[in-house]
Amino acid sequence: MTFLQWKTDGAGALDGTIDGAAVSGSPPNSAVTTNAGSLTGQLDGRSVSLQVSFHTDYGSLSGDTLTLNVRQSDGSIRPIIYRRASPSDYNQALTTLRTAVAGANRRAGHDQQTAQEIKSLTDDYNTVGSDKGTLNGDLSTLASDVSTAGNDLKTAHDDEKKVLAESSSGTTDVCVDANGVDVDANGVSVDANGVSTDLVTVTNDLSALRKAVSSLQSSLQAVRTDVPTYNGGDGNPDLTEAKKAITDAQSFTTGLVTQVNSDIDQVNAHVADAYSYSAATSKAGQCGSASSAPTPIEHIK
Repeated sequence: MTFLQWKTDGAGALDGTIDGAAVSGSPPNSAVTTNAGSLTGQLDGRSVSLQVSFHTDYGSLSGDTLTLNVRQSDGSIRPIIYRRASPSDYNQALTTLRTAVAGANRRAGHDQQTAQEIKSLTDDYNTVGSDKGTLNGDLSTLASDVSTAGNDLKTAHDDEKKVLAESSSGTTDVCVDANGVDVDANGVSVDANGVSTDLVTVTNDLSALRKAVSSLQSSLQAVRTDVPTYNGGDGNPDLTEAKKAITDAQSFTTGLVTQVNSDIDQVNAHVADAYSYSAATSKAGQCGSASSAPTPIEHIK
């Protein structure tokens, strides 16, 4: 947008100013830049020549219309038409341009924001699903280690019964075999340590899932608020799918904690039983004190 003002003397010489405004950048980072300069020239009847910024443009003036043949950056010449306007008209046009650019920036910024919100919704949705899969793997590992403790407990129990039978018959190897039961009990304790290691992984992965669910709740609310007509598609979950993922994950978390704590109770019981077998065999053979049971594993939350 360009605004030309000039005055002429008796010989048709022109002297004036040129003001311009242009849009730079792309939404949402567009801006209106302005510039000002001086011009000189000559008016001869309808013919006009203007010297602006070290170049001369030629054209014609007919009534309220000025047509200038202006050289372009690519070397071509294009007619530019100017119509009579007042400084007030220019100011109003400049205000309108700035308003339009500000509106375009707001719309583009909102579009970018909603696109990011939808991306976050999809990313969080996928993360929740992935974290649930990881925790299912953790549960399988935990169950396997609890089963190992149960198998080792059976060995301890079998050995205990053997020692108790020996003590009744007066066999001289009672204390040696009782020590073997104590070793068995310590083996069950080692299995429990493996379960404790599993629980570190479980609690970390459970924390990650809870964080992902919280993030999904936030992104779902953002999309629901900013894009009420959003219905998913193109690999993105719709609002119903996202809400169901949250509900399912919360139910999954509750069930997982219950299952893990049940496994903890079971392995704690295995350890307690194993050390009770060791204590029983040591007492039966009058072999001295057996090893003490370790501190039980605490529940997770």
